[in-house]
Amino acid sequence: MDDGPPATTALAAAERLFRDGAIGEGEDIAAFLDRFAARLARAYHRGELSYAVCDSIAGDLWGLLQGLWLDGVAHRWPTMFQQVHDAFEAGAYHARADGSDDPVATYTDPAIAAIVAALDGAD
Repeated sequence: MDDGPPATTALAAAERLFRDGAIGEGEDIAAFLDRFAARLARAYHRGELSYAVCDSIAGDLWGLLQGLWLDGVAHRWPTMFQQVHDAFEAGAYHARADGSDDPVATYTDPAIAAIVAALDGAD
């Protein structure tokens, strides 16, 4: 990764993730999202993308999926994508009223580590 400003570096990494993981011909949206979610989890786990970038991408794709599902375009719900989305979503909310906890470290990081470990074990 280059040494540019953090926002530029994160954007470039996210663009590479999308470009390199483009939907394949004949691949349904659920299969694409499952494959993409695995790439997103690995990129986060390796420190290539920040929590904020990954959470944003997962949230935006989840919204898109909701629309496709309601329109009848998506016919299968992507299990891996849902797991990765839920892991990032868990980091968005503090458990303590005063906000002194770190939900990313407490919930997201271990969940993503477990997902990546399972993916690596399946490869």
